[in-house]
Amino acid sequence: MNNVVDSLTPHQDIKAIFFDAGGTLIHLDSAYVCRFIKKELNIELSADRFRRAQFLAMSRVAELVAAGAGSTEKLKRDFYSTLLLEVGVEKAHLSGAVECILKLAQGEMLWRATDEANAETLAALKARGLLLGVISNSDGRIESAFQQAGLASYFDFFIDSFRVGVEKPDPRIFHLAVERAGVMPDQAAHVGDLYWVDVVGARKAGLLPILYDPYDLNRDVDCLRIGTIDELLKLVG
Repeated sequence: MNNVVDSLTPHQDIKAIFFDAGGTLIHLDSAYVCRFIKKELNIELSADRFRRAQFLAMSRVAELVAAGAGSTEKLKRDFYSTLLLEVGVEKAHLSGAVECILKLAQGEMLWRATDEANAETLAALKARGLLLGVISNSDGRIESAFQQAGLASYFDFFIDSFRVGVEKPDPRIFHLAVERAGVMPDQAAHVGDLYWVDVVGARKAGLLPILYDPYDLNRDVDCLRIGTIDELLKLVG
């Protein structure tokens, strides 16, 4: 992966790293969702295509955010519509499948899976003395999601847009994280999977933006890119 280095911020000065949640460190519980849709609608989803479909759907949401289009509810529908089409739901059954999964998501946090290597990487970052935080556009349940994923103990704080009343890419939510961390903006990095949400917002707030791009979907962006979370150990080490 060809990374484009933002030379304005020296990486050796980074004292805090903030992470996006969904699509970066935690992911949809694909096995659970597949079982649920099979049980409720008798539709077989492709679990093998689920993770990449999640990233494609998130990219669709980022495009809509960049265009200033749609309410949060519309963005959710667009996300699940894109996702479900990618994993095997036919257009004729799409509306019912979207409604089914939206209802499920209201009752429980579906973003609760993580990659096994993430805990080890976070522990290594903490061992180097870095302060870690989460900045998420969420619904008030983000800390619970990290607890379910087994990652909550690695973080010094969580900033949930629902609770603080401001969402990425608004620089103010990044400023809240900097204040919580007790560092200057140029001493913090933010890692996220959406260019128009995570990178643009972090850069406007004066942080070092790092795009998590495991499927190499953003080759022409003007920021650092990583394909795996453990690449952070090279950037800050």
